[in-house]
Amino acid sequence: MSEKGENRMSDQRNIRIGRMNTCTFDQVLELSQRGWEGYREEMSRFFPLMAPAPQAETVQTDASKEKRPAPSALDRLLDRFGSNKIRAEQSIVAFVDGKPAGFVFIAIKDVNGRRLAWNGGTAVLPEYRGLGLAKAMMQEVPAVLREQGVDRAYLEVVVKNDRAISAYRNGGFQIADRVIGLRRTESLLRPFYDGNRPANIQLKYGKPKDVAQLSFCREEAAWGSMWHGIGERGESLIAYDAAGHAAAYALFQRSGRTEAGEYQSITLYQCEVNPAAADQKLLFRLLLSEVYGNPDAACNRSTSNLSMSNPVLISLLKDAGFATVYEQYLMTLDP
Repeated sequence: MSEKGENRMSDQRNIRIGRMNTCTFDQVLELSQRGWEGYREEMSRFFPLMAPAPQAETVQTDASKEKRPAPSALDRLLDRFGSNKIRAEQSIVAFVDGKPAGFVFIAIKDVNGRRLAWNGGTAVLPEYRGLGLAKAMMQEVPAVLREQGVDRAYLEVVVKNDRAISAYRNGGFQIADRVIGLRRTESLLRPFYDGNRPANIQLKYGKPKDVAQLSFCREEAAWGSMWHGIGERGESLIAYDAAGHAAAYALFQRSGRTEAGEYQSITLYQCEVNPAAADQKLLFRLLLSEVYGNPDAACNRSTSNLSMSNPVLISLLKDAGFATVYEQYLMTLDP
């Protein structure tokens, strides 16, 4: 399909597939704000913890009034575009009777000589659902990716979202993994590891990029959970055996450190063990214990699109009291 898009008729309505850079800022903002209306409520039938949290009332103090204004909805959207490498000129928009009605956010970036892409969201405004817009937009995606020389594309979709999964399959995407969001805000039901760390295991903190050269680094991961997608505030923790070989690693982010030295929020993105390592369960326990800190402290502990490929890891988290917020499929496409 050409850059000019395609015109078609559906129920006497004119449908055209085009690009997001032809829209105004206000139109893109409306698409992003209204495209997912009802989505979280619908998915919460399967995963109750996905339900939208009630809006808390905020009180602005005199001191806060003196600070710079809070970012607007458009500011936040543009920040998201920048941090995730979403490109308006490659992102897709469905127009119905000349009005923007649905979208596919497309992100593209180059990593170690490979060009990667991500479907950062596909949605249709409520009043235009049922016209086949999602399917039509997804059929355009492979052409966009080929034009940009993309080697591999990724997306995440809730496992119970059958309509979206069907649309993505129509676009050529296939399921590559299953990922999970878990959360625990109270103290842990039991510590991940109790006792002194084994003398033959050394732990080293660093940056997410430090795991890129490990032979067992997970490349098939959700976009925001890849080592290059976590951001500047992310951290890595690598476990080395007595011979100095990397045996396991974790990628995570911590924030809100208190005067007592505890963190208020900790998110785990990846936790992997070298398949050749001995006692893999012990390595998982050591990493989880180090990343999540004092088990008796209340803290917003979570995982973000953590791979479910190793059931031992997931079992350890659930045994400690983590509850499932969502499960998603990681889907990939080689254009």
